[in-house]
Amino acid sequence: MAERTLGEPKSDPAAARAALAAMPGFARWSLTVGGLGYRRFASGTWGSLPPCVAVLLLVALLPAGSAWAINAVLLAFLAWAAAGCELWGARAEELVGVKDPSCVVLDEVAGMAIAMLGLRWTLRDGAEGWGWLGGALLTVGIAFAAFRAFDVLKPPPCRALQGIRGGRGILLDDVLAGVYACVLMHLVGPFVG
Repeated sequence: MAERTLGEPKSDPAAARAALAAMPGFARWSLTVGGLGYRRFASGTWGSLPPCVAVLLLVALLPAGSAWAINAVLLAFLAWAAAGCELWGARAEELVGVKDPSCVVLDEVAGMAIAMLGLRWTLRDGAEGWGWLGGALLTVGIAFAAFRAFDVLKPPPCRALQGIRGGRGILLDDVLAGVYACVLMHLVGPFVG
């Protein structure tokens, strides 16, 4: 199995799709987050988007007093990602032939969900005017940028965690990048939203 480093070569989406065809449909759909992992450019960035979209939709749709549901949804994303990487990550590495294949983006869902856990959200239903939208977009945008930066730069010990075999190695570096982003968000959050 080929090891990858910073600037790692990306899996060819067509080859990855063909290799993962040997996996059950739900496993393949989960690991690639509905096919986002097959994007030729920046598959990890695309894979980070579902929790962001979910939070923005919830901020817009939830009734006042229900912001707790955002954390519940983020925890569900995290549970799905952790279980999926643990159950199917090693098999995906084996089939694609590289450590932490770029088509596997379920780990990005976990990291992005962690980055937004516990943040304060102003729901549309409980706000005057459009301020809720600006606050939500700014908060999600900063969390997204912070997570992606930590995920790409891999500050210690993220890179070492990526070396762990199988699904845990796929997942843990992104979990820690998400923790770093979450800490940053809790530090800067009171100043931006």
